[in-house]
Amino acid sequence: MVQLPTADISYFTAGQASRLSGVAYATLDSWARTGFLRPSIEEAHGKGSERLYSFADLVALRAARELRDRGISLQKLRRIVDYVRQRDGLEAPLSQTFLITDGVDVYERHGDITISLLAQPEQLCMFVLDLGKMAAQVQAALAA
Repeated sequence: MVQLPTADISYFTAGQASRLSGVAYATLDSWARTGFLRPSIEEAHGKGSERLYSFADLVALRAARELRDRGISLQKLRRIVDYVRQRDGLEAPLSQTFLITDGVDVYERHGDITISLLAQPEQLCMFVLDLGKMAAQVQAALAA
């Protein structure tokens, strides 16, 4: 499991989460409403209420955005998140696992082995999602 540094701020509004993660506000709203990536601090409860996201939520949002940018469909991302949540009991698998993608499959680095999360174990890994780097990017955006 990946250990994330903590931020000085304990929560972020949906607007801040959108800006800091690079996920469009409408996408953020859709992901929260459908349960794909819900805010862990506070969910919206009707009009006028505000979603509140944690630092780990921001990292998960950025990871999801990066995977989408690398060609992984939302349907595949949902399968990955559901699978890792059920297998490991993780609330935020996209911010708690070391992921690698080649744009077709997503792999998880688990100790000394790399396993396919989309049942294509023959694929070579081409891109590594460095959650430590993403956490640093979110912290740098906070400082700006």
